[in-house]
Amino acid sequence: MTEVKKVKLTPDEIRTAKNAAAATKTLTLANKSMLAANQAAAEARQALEARQVIAAQKEEAANAAQAAYAAAVENQASAEQQMRAAQEAGERARADAEAARIARIQAAQEAAAAKELAKEQAKQRALEAAAAKQAAAEAKKKAAEEAAALKKAQAEARKRAAEEAAAQKQAEAEARKLAAEQAAAARKAEAEAKKQAAAEAAALKQAEAEARKLAAQQAAAAKKAEAEAKKQAAAEAAAQKKAEAEARKLAAQQAAAARKAEAEAKKLAAAEAAALKIAQAEARKAEAAAMKQAAAEAAALKKAEAEARKLAAQQAAAEKKAEAEARKQAALEAAAIKKAEAEAKKIAAQEAAAARKLATEQARLAAQELAAAKKAEAEARKAAAAQAKQIKQEEAAARKAAAALKKAEAAARKAALVPPEPVWPFPDEESTQVSSL
Repeated sequence: MTEVKKVKLTPDEIRTAKNAAAATKTLTLANKSMLAANQAAAEARQALEARQVIAAQKEEAANAAQAAYAAAVENQASAEQQMRAAQEAGERARADAEAARIARIQAAQEAAAAKELAKEQAKQRALEAAAAKQAAAEAKKKAAEEAAALKKAQAEARKRAAEEAAAQKQAEAEARKLAAEQAAAARKAEAEAKKQAAAEAAALKQAEAEARKLAAQQAAAAKKAEAEAKKQAAAEAAAQKKAEAEARKLAAQQAAAARKAEAEAKKLAAAEAAALKIAQAEARKAEAAAMKQAAAEAAALKKAEAEARKLAAQQAAAEKKAEAEARKQAALEAAAIKKAEAEAKKIAAQEAAAARKLATEQARLAAQELAAAKKAEAEARKAAAAQAKQIKQEEAAARKAAAALKKAEAAARKAALVPPEPVWPFPDEESTQVSSL
């Protein structure tokens, strides 16, 4: 069996191996830092996507507010249409009232013509004419009073219609002002959201650039440490080879000296013994120096290991701090996103409530205007019916007066056909009495 030779490593080889292990560990830590930076970038991208979703929700809320405003505008158009219908109904009622007034004026004119005809045909019947005149005067006075009352009612209706139109215009102006304010608030909220999203995207890009810069620095440091370790290992290997060559040269020289000493053994025994003692002392001195050098190298190795552990601890602490900062930033961004969502929902709810309130108010105003228009139309119809009834009564009175007039004329004609009875003083005697006087 072949015996396995145990190779004892030199302190330089041990130091080189430990430095290589430390460089490998540093490279592993750099890879971990790179993975953490990539994870932070992925989380930042997710946060950006969440903000984009929130922006889309805000846009949907703005669209819903615009739809509510469009519905309010449609309700306003409907209310205006109803108001126009009420105005048309009022105009029809006023037209009917005007026709009734014209008919009443015509009836009054016809009554006046009949009265004049009665005056011309029955001058001798002064009492009947006076009675007819008084009746006509009373009818005219009543007609004038009715005309004044109708004019007053028409003026009141026009005034009320003007007031209602002014109120409607004011309500429309308020609605337009409110809609403009809401649209301005929606545009301002959208601009703020865009500004916040741009700032967050810039912060995210800056964080990614910092992470990439740190990872590049760590990778460069790792590469530099690896190159230094390789360079140190190469130098230590060259020194080891040089020491082996020196040892072989020294062994050859010692062998030559031994052969020379063996040839001169007898002659130089005392000298060899002295030289041996001196060599032993030198060997012990060299061994002590080697042990001292090994102790120094061991101390340096321990110091290097401690520095490596300290550096690794610092890098781990930096990574933990970066992770904590990333989690804190993500939590802040999530809280800001939730707050923005709550604000958007609150604004959308307020706008929807305002739109519903405006629509309700417009519907109520339209209902009130429609009720007022119906009431005015009913009043106008009632007044027109009363005027028509009055006109019919006046026509019946005129027909009755005409019949009485015809009856009086027939009686007058009949009385004219009867010869008058002589009444004292007789006409002939009256003329003689006058002449004698």
